[in-house]
Formats: sequence, C-alpha cells, structure tokens
Amino acid sequence: QPQPAASQPPPLPPKGANGAGVAAGPPPELAAAAPGGGPAADVAAGVIFGCTNSTYDECMSLSMVGLPRKYLPLVESIYSGKTLIFLFNFTDRQLHGVYIATSDGRENISLSAWKGSAPTPRTGRKDEATGLEVEDAPGDDEGSPFPAQCTFQLVEEFAPTPEAEFKHVLEYTERQRFKFKLSKWQCRDLVEAMCRHDAKLRAKRLSDELSLGRP
Repeated sequence: QPQPAASQPPPLPPKGANGAGVAAGPPPELAAAAPGGGPAADVAAGVIFGCTNSTYDECMSLSMVGLPRKYLPLVESIYSGKTLIFLFNFTDRQLHGVYIATSDGRENISLSAWKGSAPTPRTGRKDEATGLEVEDAPGDDEGSPFPAQCTFQLVEEFAPTPEAEFKHVLEYTERQRFKFKLSKWQCRDLVEAMCRHDAKLRAKRLSDELSLGRP
C-alpha cells in the first residue's frame, strides 16, 4: 500500500539583508486595533486640557474640552473610549478628573464653544490666562477660540488636586508649562495622586466632624 506523505515543516521566515529572520508583524486585526483603523501606537493614553475659572463651567456643561488649533495633531491622537482626559485649571492650578473621551479628537465639533466665556486669542500671541500659543487660520473669528476638541464623560470624580500634589508626574518644558500628552504610566500616577489627595481631604473632614483632631 502507498505510504502517507511525510508532513512538511512550516516555511522559514524570509531573510533580511543581515540574514536574520524577518518578523511577519502582528495580525491585521491587531495592527489596526485603534478606532478608525489607525495603529494602536497612535492612541494617546491620556491628554491634559486647559481651562480657566471663566471657561470651566462651559467645559462641564458641554462635556467638551478644547485647545488652540496648533494642538490639533495632539488632539487627533485621542480616541473615543480609549483616551483618558484631565482638565487643568490655569487660574488656580488645580487638576480635575478623571474623564474618558467619548469622541475622537477633531476640529470644530462645536463652532460656538467658549466664544462667550473666553476672548478669541490672536495669531502669534499667547492666551493671557493659559499661556498657550495660538496659530489661528483665516476666518477664525467665526469659530471657537479652541477648535481642537473632544467630548468626554466622567469616570471618577475627585476633589480638585493642587499642582504640588502631582507635579512630579508631569514633564515640564518651562517653569509653569508642561506637555499635555500623557503616557499610560503618567495616567496611572496622576490617578494615584488624585486618590491620595482626595483621601486626605476626606480623612480631615471626618476627623473634624467626629472631633478627632489632635490637641
């Protein structure tokens, strides 16, 4: 009787210029894990947006945050359901959160956002409250002063956290300015810092209510 054919070994990976095997790469479904088909590496783990006392309430009522147009490439790395959002108040220098994006970051979700609560900054100048440099396009008088936008929803509400409590987590480029894009580890450390600050406030409140303060 004829003998069954011997099983063939799997083919070797192609050789690169140096003779080493060339990895085939991740499956297509993993390579395009991010929403919209972009590579997962492009998704920002977290982004800090800025506000002031005059714009905070509108951010909350709209469930939306925004930055000047020059930050659009950063904001476009925000993906719905994947990027954590933090809100830094430049007036009192406290951090609010934690939120998560409910839209991909893009330009002009709302043309009217913050037009009444924030003056429209001019090209080549800094917004006096936030210190953010602005590069406006022609016709921006008709749109939002902060057109690089995304919407968000609350994940966990912590007490506003003073900058001194989390300053060690951020990467500062100048004395009072820091990079807005956050790594996964920075997000984790920010959440932990906010938890610690919130716990300290709650412990103090309970101690006061129960007359447990030290003599």
